[in-house]
Amino acid sequence: MDDGGLRRTLQSLACAKKKVLRKRPVGKDIDKIDVFYFNSEFTDLGVKTLSKLRRRCPEESTRTQSHIDSGRKHYPDAAIVRIMKAQKELTYEQLKTQTIESVKSHFVPEVNVIKHRIAGLVEQEYLRRDEDDKNKYIYVA
Repeated sequence: MDDGGLRRTLQSLACAKKKVLRKRPVGKDIDKIDVFYFNSEFTDLGVKTLSKLRRRCPEESTRTQSHIDSGRKHYPDAAIVRIMKAQKELTYEQLKTQTIESVKSHFVPEVNVIKHRIAGLVEQEYLRRDEDDKNKYIYVA
C-alpha cells in the first residue's frame, strides 16, 4: 500500500465516528510521528466500516479477485470431465447446463469461461467433437 493510501486508511480508522484505533497526538491530520493503538472500548465493527476499508484499496481488490479466479479455474475443468465421464456424449447446451449446476455451490461461472474450458479440454484431448454433429462432445478415455 502506498503512503497516501495508508494515511487515508489510518485516518478513517482513527478519526471517524467509530474509532477502531486511537491516535497520539489527538487530531485529524496523520503524520509520520503519530502513534496508533487499538481502541479497547470499541465494540461495534459494522458493515459500513468494513466496506469503507474495502473501497479504499482498488489494487488490492483486483489482486484478491485474480487470486480467487485462479483458485476457481480447476472447478469447471473437473466438473466437465466428471460429467462427460458419466454421460459419454453431450451437446454443448447440455454440457454447459450440467456444468453450471455442478459448480454453482462454489460459484456461478460465466458462460464464456465454460466455453473456453471446454475448448481447452478438447485441446488436451479429454474431449473431442463428434464428426457428424459439431455441437456434440464425446468423452475420450
